[in-house]
Amino acid sequence: MWVEMSAAEAAAQGMAEGDMVEVATRRGAVRGSLRVSAMRDGVVFLSFHYGYWDTQTGAARAPGQAGRAANKATLTAWDPVSKQPLFKTAACRARRVAPGGGRHAPAPTTGASAPVDLVGAAATAGGSDAPAAQRLPDA
Repeated sequence: MWVEMSAAEAAAQGMAEGDMVEVATRRGAVRGSLRVSAMRDGVVFLSFHYGYWDTQTGAARAPGQAGRAANKATLTAWDPVSKQPLFKTAACRARRVAPGGGRHAPAPTTGASAPVDLVGAAATAGGSDAPAAQRLPDA
């Protein structure tokens, strides 16, 4: 699990790449390693693709502790027109809970999640499930 914010936002909050950050809303809190990326100031991004299944034990959070699943901190309501869940936006507050010790966040190093400072960041690599091929049938 990781948290992304801009370099300016991280500096203003006294945070650096790899720091453990808690993102809290009125509905809950989530913790993850900080990825300082080239995103818009004033915005925090949490990957909602992870949660508890990516831990060794698969255990959910203990009562009273910050979670790992971003959806725990967002509204569980539906848009009245599209019927889409509203779990992708929320007002939040981010705070540093522990220094990162110079480690990079486990976020991908490609696309929008690329760190501002690539020095020391491990390249994103796929495993045996990552390769994909597609070709059009002969006409």
